[in-house]
Amino acid sequence: MENMKFIASALSALLLALALPNELTSQGVALVGFFCLGPYFAALIKSRSYGEAALLGALFGALSHGVSSYWLYFFKDFAIWTLGSTSLAYGGLHALLAVFLRRITRIRRPQGYLVRPFLIALLWTLWEWSKSIGFLGYPWGLVAYAVQNYPRLIQIADFTGVYGLSFLLSFSSAFMAEWFEQQGSARRALWRPGLIGLCIFVWFSVYGMFKLAHPTPTVDRVPLLLIQHNADTWVGGELDSLSTVMKLSRQGFDSVVSTGIPAGGLQKSKATPGETEPRFYKPALIVWSETVLRRPFEDYRPFYRKNPPDQPLIPFLEETGVPLLTGAPVVLNWETYDATNSAILIEPTSRVAFSYAKQHPVPFAEAIPFWEYQWMRDFMKNVVGLDGGWTMGTTATVMEIPTPSKRPLRFGVPICFEDAFAGLCADFYRKGADLMINITNDSWSKTDSAEIQHFAAARFRTVENRRVLVRSTNAGLTAVVDAEGRTIASLPLFVPAYLAVSVPVQRSDVPTVYFLLGDWFPALGAIVILLYLVGTTIVAYRSPRDLHLTGL
Repeated sequence: MENMKFIASALSALLLALALPNELTSQGVALVGFFCLGPYFAALIKSRSYGEAALLGALFGALSHGVSSYWLYFFKDFAIWTLGSTSLAYGGLHALLAVFLRRITRIRRPQGYLVRPFLIALLWTLWEWSKSIGFLGYPWGLVAYAVQNYPRLIQIADFTGVYGLSFLLSFSSAFMAEWFEQQGSARRALWRPGLIGLCIFVWFSVYGMFKLAHPTPTVDRVPLLLIQHNADTWVGGELDSLSTVMKLSRQGFDSVVSTGIPAGGLQKSKATPGETEPRFYKPALIVWSETVLRRPFEDYRPFYRKNPPDQPLIPFLEETGVPLLTGAPVVLNWETYDATNSAILIEPTSRVAFSYAKQHPVPFAEAIPFWEYQWMRDFMKNVVGLDGGWTMGTTATVMEIPTPSKRPLRFGVPICFEDAFAGLCADFYRKGADLMINITNDSWSKTDSAEIQHFAAARFRTVENRRVLVRSTNAGLTAVVDAEGRTIASLPLFVPAYLAVSVPVQRSDVPTVYFLLGDWFPALGAIVILLYLVGTTIVAYRSPRDLHLTGL
């Protein structure tokens, strides 16, 4: 019987991985998300000690992370660090979390089991929030992502952020665990928290239906040309990759010039009966992905004037008259080669109009803490095999281009996994961005699940702020997501292609609750958990005979 607890924890880890986008089901299995944590919570309720709970948590944490993020194995030659060390780290973090979860399950006061599912769900939500912020933040694997492809449910993100859904799904699992734990009249009494949970689900659903029936107003439309060149930057040559992206840019541009992009939306209303649908015959912006240019553009203008030989970059921009947004390094100091992983906006004259440096690099890969100390440099070079990283940016830059409507388009450019960080993206909107254009290179992952998991995390930014997200990636998922979190255009994964699309610019005069208050929901959960822990400790201190009631 003792082994059943560990089997239950392992089962929960596998079910969580199944609920999220994976290689078996590309979008994940939403229904599984409502009970995947149940066996694990039940195991913690039955655990006999904090030590056993910690072991259960370590098993769940290491296995759930390793299975759901197994594609980290393909990060160059660093699998032992990217997958192995992170799985061990999450095992340790979940061991600590399990101790707090068990503390909550020790409620023995009369009918304490009626509030236990809520406290467990709040603590789990607080955990998912805490793992998603800061330098070491990794906002992957949230149980909320199980329902990312269900527009009716995700609309609540403009109020609670993604963490409202984390609470709903973890509560469902905690309720099921409690139901199996209780017997007789205690089980029958669980109808009360069950009814509250059902009301929350209905509230989220009805709210979502209302929001979908009243979408965010479209104030403009802008034609963009997104290039997905599907090149492995760790294997292919520089010129081969550049040649591919240039060929796709030429094909896409020529296609737009000859056939146009349906304008739709506001422009469609300008057509009179009998006329064909208005079309854009020139993109307002060409967008490449992260790190397409491997040489600093401003320092290598002569190179880009002649390369790639079959279609040089600078002459192409001069000919088309269209600005280019692309990823490129920007060198700050040539002597020390301090450089940033940046997004640059190149005008047709080849002038760099805007530059944004990535602020949240991948920890220990793109940025190494304590790099200024020799012992860290020696360890990373001799043991890990890394020679250094990028210099981090410090500010959210909002770029701007003219549009066919003469209304300037202002946009932020989060780089790679920055679009998974809600606070970072909100900074662009606070500075006046109309929408977000993310440039990403996840091609090294070699798996569909990695691409879709990234997309699943990013799409919540649209609902949180009621703004459009454009993603131009190396291998996927290149797409346009509207302000309700719905995909309105996309390209297949791992296929070289271009996407010519009329992008709606959506915005409301009234900011969302989430935009104004940020992560208020997990903060509220933290206060509730703290008050509970302090309150039960005080009661136990004043009444030693109640120690058995609180479980201390």
